Amino acid sequence: MPASRRGHPDHQPAARGARTAERAAVAVDAAGPPPPHFQPPAGGTLRAEARIQMPNVTGPAAKGYWPAFWMLGTPYRGNWWNWPGVGEIDIMENVQGLNTVWATVHCGTSPGGPCNETSGIGGSRACPGAGCQADFHTYAVEWDRSTAVEQMRFYVDGANFHTVRADQVDATTWANATNHGYFIILNVAMGGGFPDAFGGGPDAGTEPGHAMVVDYVSVLRSTGGTTPPTTPPTTPPTTPPSGNRDAYATIQAESYDGQSGVATETSTDSGGGRNLAALAGGDWALFRGVDFGSAPARQFRARVASGAAAGVSGLVEVRLDSRTSPPIGSFSVANTGGWQSWRTVPANITAVTGTHDVYLTFTSGQPADFVNVNWFDFGH
Repeated sequence: MPASRRGHPDHQPAARGARTAERAAVAVDAAGPPPPHFQPPAGGTLRAEARIQMPNVTGPAAKGYWPAFWMLGTPYRGNWWNWPGVGEIDIMENVQGLNTVWATVHCGTSPGGPCNETSGIGGSRACPGAGCQADFHTYAVEWDRSTAVEQMRFYVDGANFHTVRADQVDATTWANATNHGYFIILNVAMGGGFPDAFGGGPDAGTEPGHAMVVDYVSVLRSTGGTTPPTTPPTTPPTTPPSGNRDAYATIQAESYDGQSGVATETSTDSGGGRNLAALAGGDWALFRGVDFGSAPARQFRARVASGAAAGVSGLVEVRLDSRTSPPIGSFSVANTGGWQSWRTVPANITAVTGTHDVYLTFTSGQPADFVNVNWFDFGH
């Protein structure tokens, strides 16, 4: 792709129902012959990467903007009804000029299904250093078939912030989404379901014409389990978290390995640091490799605070190895006196031994935020 290729929002009709917005698809999926299709070789790894500056617009002027760098399963061409089963890999999405990058895998059936459609299996974080809109950042996915469990790891500026593994869904769903190639799309949509979830589409205050600037796109493949190198001048990817967390030591909530809907903020709790903030129903955070040992854990404690309005409450739940597993324990939280008014809440859990990925999930009957979390641990 030529350096600094620009994707401008325009008024071309959307190509599929999942993105009802008007859009401009550019570069790799531009008009002309079908674009190249990519997938990792057996036992190897594929890395798709782009260096992008999102449309440099924030606040009310950014309302409705939806830039994206994503991949769609090849079988979608010629059959517009097989989404999300054929798979979609969203390497970078952003809405409303927020300083957040989202990464998501779509698969299975919609609505609902094993991949929680139409939301998908997603995670997000703030862009490191300069904001997403203020500067170029490098966004990448590594689709890895060299590991014991096939997985897709998502990066921003070399930092792994979200991972989706084959064992998070059933084998048929994963195979249907991954047993073929993918083509790459870069576009800026205006309005649609994703912006609607964060305040709605463009209005009279939206400033048109802000470009998404693409420096380069690269696709690299390796065999034999060697991770493809990044393309200079990017920062090499960090090693994904190895786990080895002690269940009986304090686990800082902001040290998650994956999440959806989670923000962090500076904490005024004893010890300072940061806490998870603005948690609402449907949000979750993942902590890999929590070692419970051979003596069963039977208790869970979390340090929480809430400034929720009257009548707003919810559950903090603990699940093992999948965010759709039944909770092994939970406790309810309502207003504690303020978003930085901390208390430690215990809960009994089903006996647990061994090493597990721990999911904190948050459930509420109201859409409003209901809890902050600073840390948690387990006990016998």
